[in-house]
Amino acid sequence: MEKWDLYTKYREKTGREHIRGEKIPDGFYHLVVHVWIRNNKGEYLISKRAADRPAHPLMWETTGGSVIKGENSLEGAIREVKEEVGLDLCKEDGKLLFSKIRTEINGIKYNDIMDVWLFEYNGTSFDGIQSLKNATTAEVETCHFTSKEEIKKLYDKGKFVGTLDYFFYAFNELFAESTYKPDYSGIIGKMVQGKIDRPVFSGPPKHKDIIYPVKRLNYGYIEGISRADGEGQDAYIFGQDKPLDSFQGKVIAVFHRFNDTEDKWIVSLDGNDIPDEKILGDISFQEQYFYGKLYR
Repeated sequence: MEKWDLYTKYREKTGREHIRGEKIPDGFYHLVVHVWIRNNKGEYLISKRAADRPAHPLMWETTGGSVIKGENSLEGAIREVKEEVGLDLCKEDGKLLFSKIRTEINGIKYNDIMDVWLFEYNGTSFDGIQSLKNATTAEVETCHFTSKEEIKKLYDKGKFVGTLDYFFYAFNELFAESTYKPDYSGIIGKMVQGKIDRPVFSGPPKHKDIIYPVKRLNYGYIEGISRADGEGQDAYIFGQDKPLDSFQGKVIAVFHRFNDTEDKWIVSLDGNDIPDEKILGDISFQEQYFYGKLYR
């Protein structure tokens, strides 16, 4: 019987445990990890799920799974890799690429906080058959390193797990950070003012019937600054849980979407800093539908 720790959307442990297979109560989340392993040729380790797996049998994927009770995200990532493909990874080699909070998307309930990890594989060669002999479960039928192009072909043929689609756009930007990293130095720390077009608990202005039941942020646009598409620069406003008409505050971070052209500025009304977990938790009402990363 597998047990998980339950968290708030702010990544705080609640002290409650959950048994795998049971429904997660509303307002609670569990940790899941996706673990990508890349060799010195720029290829990625992918595995084919066993035929008896209850979900996505015989489909290709990266290693991943739920973090069990008492583990942290990194420990869960290392354990999952050992269990599924038999590799022993070092904590020091892990890099957290981004996190995503998922509540319900397209009618599917997730109630999880998903961490995406990258590990570099420095071995001179890799034998998938031999590696699987060291696995502690029989979840995987076969595994091998392959190119991004081959992964895309598998995905296009419907043979790669669909929820891993972020690989094809998020990774391009994240891996480019070694030579190019989004520069928000001229934005973060800037004092701005603007108008609110989606007050606390309201929906999009063009769709008055849509209500965000957990939306506790004022959301608006910054005056005098336009995005590339000509629309006003959107901003999440922190520091007031009552509806506002306008705002003035300090930009403390930027949420950059990988699969969209829009950046979202994070504005603090009193200018005080706000922890990443608080920001990601409060903007998840909308950002759960996108992949992105918070930049400081």
